[in-house]
Amino acid sequence: MTIGEFVKELRGLASDDLKKEYMRNGADDRVLGLKYTYLQYYKKELGKNHEYAIKLWDTQIPEVQILATMIIDEAHLTSELINKWNSDINFYLLSDAFIGNILSIYKGVLPLANQWILSKNEYTLRHAYTIIFMLAKENGFMKDEVFEKYLRKIEEDILDAPNRAKETMLYSILNIGRRSRHLNNKAIELMEKIDGKVIVNHGSTGGITPNVLDILKIVRKTEGFIFFAPGDML
Repeated sequence: MTIGEFVKELRGLASDDLKKEYMRNGADDRVLGLKYTYLQYYKKELGKNHEYAIKLWDTQIPEVQILATMIIDEAHLTSELINKWNSDINFYLLSDAFIGNILSIYKGVLPLANQWILSKNEYTLRHAYTIIFMLAKENGFMKDEVFEKYLRKIEEDILDAPNRAKETMLYSILNIGRRSRHLNNKAIELMEKIDGKVIVNHGSTGGITPNVLDILKIVRKTEGFIFFAPGDML
């Protein structure tokens, strides 16, 4: 089936009401209004297909691009491709798929975060801080000094950051503050400075911003740190 034929098939499954809902939450008029369950079905039907995924992405239709993230072959991912795809994203559901299906499995994410963290683009910044909060949660070898640097950068930028970037900045503060007692103290200090000043608009998606300050204080009280001592790498 050609890409054009496949897109025509997808359009036949689309919902005008869902299209309007997606557009109310930031999508442009290229969005189809396609339920996620349909994408999951086609993911199983297509399997891993790198070349087809590239062609799907090039349609610039958000749901079709979501499907592309589902069937891309991770063995052939490169920073060049990830940078290209990142620059195309302007819708939160596509961003979520990019995070879950691409950034979470790619091994070279830290250089991307350090590059993207300087951007003013909403989703590029969102992805940069997604990488940071994932590393804060999962990488026990990175030193406290690395994450202190990110906390300082967040403090400089968060109040003026675009909406969806604020969301992952807050999650970064949360996971950094769960790593160790020292970083917990630093994260609490930062949250006490900005608490109540950072509002994330989740639109009609039902998303909820966690109370980061309260959670960090519970972590400190219960000694519920992820890592007790930083390692020697980085």
